[in-house]
Amino acid sequence: MRTPFTTRRAKRQQGFSLLEVMVGVAIGLIGIVVIFQVLQVWEDRRRTTSSGSDAQIAGTLAMFSLEREVKQAGYGFGLSADIGCTVYANMLPRGQFNFPLVPVVITSGGGGAPDSLAVLYGSSNLFTANLSFNVSADTTKRGPSRGGFAFGDQAILARDGAGNCAMVKVTGYPSPDDGATLVHESVAAITGTGTFGSGTMLNLGAAPQRNAWSIQGGRVLARSDNMRTPTVWAEVSEGIIDLRAQYGYDDDGNSQIECPNAAALCEWTAAPLASPPLTLPITWSKVRAVRVALLARGQQYEKDEVTAALPTWTGGTFSDPVNADWKHYRYRVYEQVIPLRNTIWGTAK
Repeated sequence: MRTPFTTRRAKRQQGFSLLEVMVGVAIGLIGIVVIFQVLQVWEDRRRTTSSGSDAQIAGTLAMFSLEREVKQAGYGFGLSADIGCTVYANMLPRGQFNFPLVPVVITSGGGGAPDSLAVLYGSSNLFTANLSFNVSADTTKRGPSRGGFAFGDQAILARDGAGNCAMVKVTGYPSPDDGATLVHESVAAITGTGTFGSGTMLNLGAAPQRNAWSIQGGRVLARSDNMRTPTVWAEVSEGIIDLRAQYGYDDDGNSQIECPNAAALCEWTAAPLASPPLTLPITWSKVRAVRVALLARGQQYEKDEVTAALPTWTGGTFSDPVNADWKHYRYRVYEQVIPLRNTIWGTAK
């Protein structure tokens, strides 16, 4: 007897058995686990790569900004024989303060803490000629020529290599104008300066800068305007956790900064711990460069130890004062020797 068509069709549509369904679910779960593991590995590598890229960008930006600043150090007074004097000033909004007349002051952090820098330079867009004066009053100075000075410029008054210096603003010319006299703010109004019978006026332009550079909050390279608002810090680059700096000098006059095997003869020196005015084992006429090193740290915390030893630079070993588990982070080192061209081209005390 022939089986009806409807019965044969029903037998062909009986579906999957329970065993087949369970095997399919198991295969699917295994695939999901593998996919999630691949995604986890991919995400870890993506974060590591992104963190390394962020550290590279932060370090490059930080070094570029710091190098550009240090290259300007000494502009307006690099030819002076009065480098090293203590300058007394009165500027708004800070008020009265003093600072050493040196291109770069390196302050050691001590105990593994980051160093800091203070960079001084002028802003005049004129030829920065100095005025040698021999006729002086509280608010006037006269010499052979006043070329290069303009209204509003800040000028350093120096006593021919002796005593303290003062910074005053040029306010005009006398009446009648003799072509050689400058009128400036009162020196007597600035505490600690004394009088100036003869000496030199150094032109720093209308907006001289003395910018401080340091690590703020353990992971930000920041800069402050030391002449006007020293307590206000502007972020330059995030992710910089350490800063180290040294002076380079030419002690033997061979136009090279050398470091022979004998450590006592090395012509790279760390900054003294004493506060300004700066005291170095050599005179400023021999200082030729500043060596700066920055340590950038990636933001990614790795579950495995990825850094076996603290990073080093030419002058020693860095530190990570914020993280005790520093081995779980990746680091990049940026180091640069920056010539002090405004003192190399001239003479200094």
